[in-house]
Amino acid sequence: MTSRFMFGLTATILLLFAGCKDPGTGGSGDTAGVALYTFDATSSKVYVWTDLNTLYASTTTLAPTYQISSSLFTSKVTNLAWGGLCLDSQRGILYLVSDTGNIVRVSRIRSQTGTLPSVDVVSFSLSNTGRLSTSTFGQASLDAQNDTLFITENNSSGTQIWAVANASSQFQDASVALQALQTTGDTGGTGVAGAGGVVYAFMTDGSPVGMDSLTGPRLRQGTPTAFDPTKAILGSATALGIYGSLALDTANGYLFVARHNTDAAGTAPPIQVFRTGQFGSTYNQAPYQTLGSATTQTDLRVIAHAGTKDWLVGLRGQGTVGYSSIWLWKSPLAGTAAQSITAPSGSVLKGVAVDGNAS
Repeated sequence: MTSRFMFGLTATILLLFAGCKDPGTGGSGDTAGVALYTFDATSSKVYVWTDLNTLYASTTTLAPTYQISSSLFTSKVTNLAWGGLCLDSQRGILYLVSDTGNIVRVSRIRSQTGTLPSVDVVSFSLSNTGRLSTSTFGQASLDAQNDTLFITENNSSGTQIWAVANASSQFQDASVALQALQTTGDTGGTGVAGAGGVVYAFMTDGSPVGMDSLTGPRLRQGTPTAFDPTKAILGSATALGIYGSLALDTANGYLFVARHNTDAAGTAPPIQVFRTGQFGSTYNQAPYQTLGSATTQTDLRVIAHAGTKDWLVGLRGQGTVGYSSIWLWKSPLAGTAAQSITAPSGSVLKGVAVDGNAS
């Protein structure tokens, strides 16, 4: 009787755990139910592919499932920032950020097709007060748990990262005051990724760090209010380059860093992967893993991860020029080959977002 009772109790507990599993948690190897969003500067439209598995397996490039348009795309974000597209997968909101600090927010993104209804699209901007002189805005990232939008800004002599609190409730034509994560002496901040109250940033250079006075490209880890000076990764072992776009695998704790080999005059693999737990150990650390082709992906400029699912996506870029090609890595750390996809002819793509909770 006792053994039967224990067997039944164990089975009940297992069923409870199975019934309570969050379908959006994904995990290692989970690639189902993922959508891709990108913005084309030529047509001022958002392209949507609703199933990355189908797109990856196609022998010919598939046209976008949907094309989404709005007058605010044309007037506010035609010049999208490099990496200026990000997704709030919790609330189903897409953010578009221009290189001049304009922001467009699209609600109910998973159900949108064609021309957006005005009630679902809002534009606001970053305040002119506190900006760096003659600066350009870059990668954007949304921490869904804290409803905070992070945006890089840099000029020839400095850098800062804007933290836009309550991003989902900013009203039409609002001017958002500066709240910045700034590390004195850092320059060239082109990459940012935030999730669960933790923020990661890529800087091209900055003041010497540590007893060994390390210089050059660096990664930083911190909170939405400040970076921790002890949690940096930099030095010769890192293989970091320039234009370090970031992508975060929240299911497994990996930080992907893209390096632009063409401008860095380097031949290292174009993507370095670090465990988020590596921060706070020693400064000069080698990546946990590298991936990508140093010969065919030399101009990789933007990357994005599905977060809770096992997809990595990349875009090419050179200077201020974007292209129409998209790189897809399915289960990237498993060593699978990247698939090259081409958006509609004449497209110019500078930002991409991947929805790991699309279904």
